[in-house]
Formats: sequence, structure tokens, C-alpha cells
Amino acid sequence: MTDLERDLRELFDTKTRDVAAPSTPSPNVLKRARRRQAGTALVAILGGMAIIAGSVVGVRALVGSDAEPRPTVVPALPPAPEGFRAAVVPYASLVYPEDWFLVVLDPAASGDRVLQLTNFDAGAARISCEQGASLPSGGVLLEVQLGAVGEPPPAWPTALGAVPGDAGRCGADGVLGASWTASGTAFSATGLLAPDAASRDAERLEGAFGSLTFPESAPQTEGFFGTSNLVLDTTNSPVGPIALYAYEDLEDGTEHGSYWIGIAGPAGSQLSGASQVGRDVPTGDENVTMNLGMTGVVWGDVSTDAARAELRTVEGETYPATLVALPESLGVPQHQAVWGIVDAFTADRVTTLLYDAQGKVLNDLFPTGPRVTIATGADPQGGPWELYLDVTSDGTGLGFGFVNGGGGSSCCLRPLTSDFQLDGWGTGGGEPSNITALASDAVTRVVFEASDGTIVEGGLYVVPDASLRIPQVGLVIVPSTMQLEGQLVAYDVSGVELGREDVGDDPEPAGPTTEIDVIWERLRRGRSVVEEYAARHGGSLSGFDASEAARIDPGVGGDPGIRWNDGPLTEGEVSIRGVARAGGSELTGLSGWNVVLVSATVGAQRSVGSTYCIAVNIDENGGGNFRYGTQRGASYEECRGGWPELGR
Repeated sequence: MTDLERDLRELFDTKTRDVAAPSTPSPNVLKRARRRQAGTALVAILGGMAIIAGSVVGVRALVGSDAEPRPTVVPALPPAPEGFRAAVVPYASLVYPEDWFLVVLDPAASGDRVLQLTNFDAGAARISCEQGASLPSGGVLLEVQLGAVGEPPPAWPTALGAVPGDAGRCGADGVLGASWTASGTAFSATGLLAPDAASRDAERLEGAFGSLTFPESAPQTEGFFGTSNLVLDTTNSPVGPIALYAYEDLEDGTEHGSYWIGIAGPAGSQLSGASQVGRDVPTGDENVTMNLGMTGVVWGDVSTDAARAELRTVEGETYPATLVALPESLGVPQHQAVWGIVDAFTADRVTTLLYDAQGKVLNDLFPTGPRVTIATGADPQGGPWELYLDVTSDGTGLGFGFVNGGGGSSCCLRPLTSDFQLDGWGTGGGEPSNITALASDAVTRVVFEASDGTIVEGGLYVVPDASLRIPQVGLVIVPSTMQLEGQLVAYDVSGVELGREDVGDDPEPAGPTTEIDVIWERLRRGRSVVEEYAARHGGSLSGFDASEAARIDPGVGGDPGIRWNDGPLTEGEVSIRGVARAGGSELTGLSGWNVVLVSATVGAQRSVGSTYCIAVNIDENGGGNFRYGTQRGASYEECRGGWPELGR
């Protein structure tokens, strides 16, 4: 566990202990949003800005800053001939065969060792002769560490020489060694050759050693998160070389540990972060995350069903992405890494589009056109904002977002059949709330009337896409100091009221029949239980199950509470499904945790009748994002289609 992980874990543990545990859902976590909202809020952690895109311990983090990060020194990626890979790591740069395995070590945890290079797959861990490890047949190994051996060492460059009397170490037939100084730092190296090592591999080992170059000051890269990190790929970027690597976290509380994929750019670039490789095989890009600093780096793991990948920004620009095979030693079959670079400004998240061998898109939801800006402005509290249309495979959605904070989009817009219709609202995270509505040309004013009588004026903006048959969009930004409870009202030029819609914690629309209304109310109540659980556990849904849900909603007096289960759909109960970490790269901005709640009306002979679901995403800032459907969905993506009676 890195210092960052440990500090964050302690931070969240402290916050969790400080959270009160009310017996009923508290108002501050009810109905965070009625739209499917994309969370892009940044959370300040340890002096930097980070988006928590997975585990609350914070390693699945996108480390960025409001100021443009600049490398203190830009190291050069050495030229590498065909069949070889160049790498820039904290204490050195080198060139080695691309089918060999480079492990970057944390000297504090590995006896001052800084790298190990082998011609065999030893996983993400260092091969330790001290612990009885042996070279495999034909194996060769090079290890570099801080500190010299013996006499005061010469200045770099130097050559490996035979170490007499040390044969047999790690089962080696020959042992090579060298010591030297570079930029005022002493180093030493050990080379090991198995008895049957090929002369060609011995030559390549010496060639890799001879290619070493050393920075004037180290480390020359951002930190690697693991104590032992297997380099998967390297590339150059506008701010310098970047490494993609994998490491194992043995302190994550699971029996076998977990693997993570991370990036490390030049020191000072803030291109650093890691994402966990889930045990379930991804179906799309849900395990992909990103760092959208001055240079945008996207990385994560996807299914081996993907044969090609590309990056698509909300502005409609496309960039290449690379699929990288993961070594068998990592024990995550059917997973492969993906990564790429967006070297131009993008205002929001990037979608990693995945294609199978036949060219079919594997993503559940993906953009089919660039984002269309309706209006921009600035709010005294929230700062710059944008009102926009997202054109996706599901349809066109209306979205709103603060440039430096949260936002999201709904889906999908339908032609307006009246003068005025509420689209949705978003609130939470300490930011101003936002309310959006659809309006005809007859509407000339839109306001929010709070339940205490306060009036907040809104604005009207022309929709640039006439094919949607929605002339205008209304937007009201409500200060965070006000409770979002009241009504949105539209007026014509004469001041005549044309429409009025409930907003906030007022009752939501009833179902079209008594039977359906019972199910909707049950699922909405369950949705609030999910949000309450997340609020009590630092934004995490880890451990959320039927027993935990029943503790939050046990019922009082004559109220029996919800009957929960973790298994098959049963009449009269709410089934909890698909509790899992969510990726951070989907167009809707998913990140944090997902869960699906499913319930059904009563059919013939007390069987299961019509099925409804609410998929809940708790984003990295604690906000709730929801999808509605009529399926027995097992995952967030599978609960879709809306509740037809509401036009969702």
C-alpha cells in the first residue's frame, strides 16, 4: 500500500466514523438528481485535485490540478529499434527487448533496488534470490540498485564483469556485476544467467545494461503506486514519456490481493493514477478512467473481445488507443489493457470506443456526434457553466455542467407537445443546484418559486437542432444555500402562467395504476436507502446487501418496511443486484459505485408480473445518478428504456 492509499484510507475511515446513523433516510441524500447525471466534480485530497473513480481508498485516482502541470525536467525517451521498447522510470532510462519484462521497484521496500529486467514472465513481483527463487530454464536477469559495492566506483559508463565465486546464486551458472556513479549517485548492478541461457539473450542483457542513462536528479517520473510495478507499455506525449504499468495490492483486504493498472509521466506533469482490474470481465469501457490534465491520458482494462479501440471526445474529435495484452502471470484472463492520449483540450470526459473483430461497437452507450453547446455563462457561486446537447446511441440528451464542477445529461429528448415540460434537476456536492425544462416559443420567462416564497429567475435559450422540435430550453441556477424544494413556473409575454412543475423533495408522479404505483414507490424508497447507505460509508456501496438495507429501512410501527433479497426476483420484494465499482469514462460520467434494484407487480397465481428497475450510481462526489427500466437488470447498463408511463 502506498502512502497515498494509506492516508486516504485513514481519511475515509475517520469520516465514516463521524457520520451519524439515522434510522430513516436523511433529507440531504434524497433525490440528488432526477436526471441521469454525470459527475465530474473534483475532490481536493492531499493538496492535489483528484477524481475518485473506484475504491474509496483513492488509488483509482485521476491526479490533476487547476493550474497547468508542467514537468520540472522533461526526460527524453531513448530511441528504440524495431522489436525493442524504451522506458523512462524513476532512476534511469533504458532500451530492452519488447518481449522482456521490466519491473520498477520501490527502493524503500526492496532493499534499495530500483529495477529488474528478465526474459521471462515473473509477474508484477520481483524475483528474490534471497527468498530461494531460481531462474527458469534459459532465464536471464538484470537488477539495478542504489549504492555501490566495494571500492569507490568509476563514473558511468562502465561494463558488466564476471563476479568470481558467486556462481549458483538463484541457480545461475554465471554472475555479472558492476558499480558506478552517475549524477553524484552510486549504483550497482547484478546480471544472472541460467546454465542454459542463450548467448543471444546474454548479449541482449548486456545491451540493455549499456543503454542505461541516468537523470541529473531523481526521480525523473511521477511515482509508481506499487512496491513492484510491471511495465506494460510506454509512449511519448506532448509533456514527455509516459509508462503504463501493473502492480499487485496485497493489502486491499481480499484473500488474494488485487491488480491495478497505472500510468506515470514525467516528474511534475501530474500524469499519475491507477485503476483496479475487476474480477468480472468488462462488457464495455466501464473499467476505463482518465486524467484530463494538459495532456489527457486514458487507461484501464477491457475485455479481450475488443479488437480495436479509439478515444472520442465530447467535441467529436477522435484519437487512437492501444490494446495491450496482460501477462498470464497476473491471473486476469479475458482482460486486456487499453490506453491512449488526447493531445488537445477537451471540456469533459472521453469515451473509449471498443470494436470487436467484425467492427461492431461493444459499448452500451457511446456518442454518435459531437456535443452541441446551447448556451454558456457564469454563476457567482458555481463559476462558468455550459448548457448542451449530448448526441448518443440512446438518443439526444439535454445536459448541464459547471466547467470546474459537477453536471450531467438526461436521455432522451422527445418532441415537445405542450408549452412547458420539466426536464430534470441536479443537486449535491456543495454546488448550486440546476433545473432544466423544455419550452415552446410562447414562454418568455421561467422562474423557480421556492417553498419559502423566494423567487429565483432563470433564462431561456434557443435549441440549435430544429429536428428535436423543442424551441427553447429553460435553465434556473439555484444557490446552494437554498433548499431545492418548490415549483418551476413558466410565463408568456403578458405574464400569464403557462405551466408549473414540482421540483425537489416534493412527491414524485404516481404510477398509472395502483399496482404499478406500489412498485414505483417501493423502488423509490429503495433508491433512498441506497443513497443513505452510501452517505454512511464514505460514498461506497461495498457490503451493501439485503441485511444492510433492512437495517436502514426496518419500518416503524405499522410500517413493515421493504422486504429485501439478494437473489431471484420474488413477488412483493426488492431484489438487490449488480453491486460493483463503476468506471469513470462513460459518456454519462459513471464513476464510484453501481447497484440495481428490481421489483415487480403480482401476476397470475401470485407469480411475478410486470417488472421495473432503478439503477443507482453513487458518483465520486456522493451524488446519485439514476436509470429507470422494465428489465430484470443484473447491472447498471442492463436497466434501461425508462418507465414508459412517465415518458422517461
